Amino acid sequence: MCGFVAILGKQKSVGELHRMAQAVAMRGPDDSGEYTEKYFAAVHHRLAIIGADARGHQPMCIDDVITVFNGCIYNYHALRSRLEQDGVRFQSDSDTEVLPHLYRRFGTAMFAMLQGMFSMVLWDKREQQCLIGRDAFGEKPLFVCEQGGRIGFSSLLSGFEKGDWSLSPDLHAVHDVLVNMRVEAPATMYQEVAQLPAGCYAIARAGEAIAIRRYHFLPEADQPLDISPSEIQSEVKTLLEDAFTMRLVSDKPLGVFLSGGVDSSLIAGILAQKVDHPLHTFSVKFSGGTADYDESTFAQTVADHLGTNHQTLEVSANAHDCLNKLALAFDQPVTNSAALPMYLISQAAKPYVDVALSGVGGDELFGGYPRYLGMAWQQKLRHLPARNMALACLQKFGDSDSSRNIRGRARRFLQGLNLNPDQAYQQWMQTTQSTWTEMFTQPLPNHHQQSWQSAAGTYGGLAGLLQRYGAVNGAMAYDVLTYLNDDLLAMGDRMSMAHGLELRAPFLDTRLLALMTTLDTSWKLKGMPWQEHLKVMLKSIATDYVPYDMVHRPKQGFMAPIKHWLRSDLAQDVENLISSNPLGGLVRREFIREQWHRHQHGEDRSDILWGLLLMNRWMEQRGWKF
Repeated sequence: MCGFVAILGKQKSVGELHRMAQAVAMRGPDDSGEYTEKYFAAVHHRLAIIGADARGHQPMCIDDVITVFNGCIYNYHALRSRLEQDGVRFQSDSDTEVLPHLYRRFGTAMFAMLQGMFSMVLWDKREQQCLIGRDAFGEKPLFVCEQGGRIGFSSLLSGFEKGDWSLSPDLHAVHDVLVNMRVEAPATMYQEVAQLPAGCYAIARAGEAIAIRRYHFLPEADQPLDISPSEIQSEVKTLLEDAFTMRLVSDKPLGVFLSGGVDSSLIAGILAQKVDHPLHTFSVKFSGGTADYDESTFAQTVADHLGTNHQTLEVSANAHDCLNKLALAFDQPVTNSAALPMYLISQAAKPYVDVALSGVGGDELFGGYPRYLGMAWQQKLRHLPARNMALACLQKFGDSDSSRNIRGRARRFLQGLNLNPDQAYQQWMQTTQSTWTEMFTQPLPNHHQQSWQSAAGTYGGLAGLLQRYGAVNGAMAYDVLTYLNDDLLAMGDRMSMAHGLELRAPFLDTRLLALMTTLDTSWKLKGMPWQEHLKVMLKSIATDYVPYDMVHRPKQGFMAPIKHWLRSDLAQDVENLISSNPLGGLVRREFIREQWHRHQHGEDRSDILWGLLLMNRWMEQRGWKF
């Protein structure tokens, strides 16, 4: 895992590239390198995981191809063997070195050959052009700015803040962060900077507009399976074992973030059989936290069953201090409160391992969210008798204090019965239904026109995906293209890389995605919205490795007790926000006061309040004023 910056065209001032590189330096604590010529320059900071010696130094210069790379190519051994059969002689053991050779032999077709997570810039000295690319799921970030006849590339959005680039805030992006907890690529917090969408590559030449192409697509909805129904589960299990084993490639210590949930327990269960030494596993618990936010006992039970070398990392979190650290770690804010435990477990695990495996992606591929059951029943229950009475009752009693908040889920589901399926699904995931004018002091600006299409936009957005794949599979595909990409993966990348830790997601395998996207929903979920019979097939597979009662316990999630902190440790922060000039004067005090009042009187408004606090701190650090 690494960080890089590059400029195609001339630097505007002495040291510009080095200033930009300061923003990504924490991503690569092991080594740094620079390449400069008249119309191209790059700086790379390296976290050395594979081929960790000096021969893997970047920028890597091979056959007139200058390569800066962030990520890991899991199938690089197979690719290397294929290239060696063609007469290629390698100079290092690094996975990076396969990239320039693949480019010279296969051009842009190389991207379809890669199994891994990556972002890269390849400078072809002969053709005087850059080839850039990003992995199919968007695990690794790549930001691009075309301005004044030159093009900049950076692993972090903040790289452009340090250079000589003219940047203006995108208020629509601020709104998206507060309401949806994320910005959807290609949009960013700045109008002039774009994020290369997942599964895309682009060719760039100095003085010319970038030509972008998509190399990875979701399967056709009616794609026939070449396996019988009786063989499906066996095939999925084989794919899981292969995908997980691939992620073991490392020359540095490796471990698993084990929550005790199905996804991380299955990863640990499979890999414990694949390694010849006790697997290192980690869980985290908050000192003084309530039981419903503590999964460490479940993780310990799984670890004892598997015989892993397990550590429960107990952290004492100062909520106010953590808020500041998270804002600093996010180059582009994600207000999902799961960022906090991810930050803390990465910090605690780094002294023991350099690579950690996470269960992210299991829910989106195998049907792990209750909202998928909601989609299965949303149209069927639109005329449910007495639903208005039930809704009124739920609103009267408010939300529950537990981490699962069943009453709040039921209320949102009933509210969504009046809407079209795509509207209902988006509303279930939003932090607030307030209008722009209710939230902001500034008028609604015209949308900044993006020249690049979003990943979901390729399929007509959520409505198009629902029509293409059906209510459940369409919602899951939408999450893969948006929520997974721009929220969970961005959060995991920034929180782990803040500590120089490489985070891998074994479920994110394109072969698994291709099979699971069109598979009948009965393999994923069953029952009514309140029953939560989720991840049906995955749980069946998991019982081959993990005790049955651990697999079938209620879903809890990787969460911090934010809603309780807001009534204690963070209460003064909210009061200070209301009495100040919130978010640089952008957000109305009345809006925050209303959310705070509702939270104090039993309704869970922690998502929007946490988002406001984090966004305010992020904007303060950059001096944004309106």
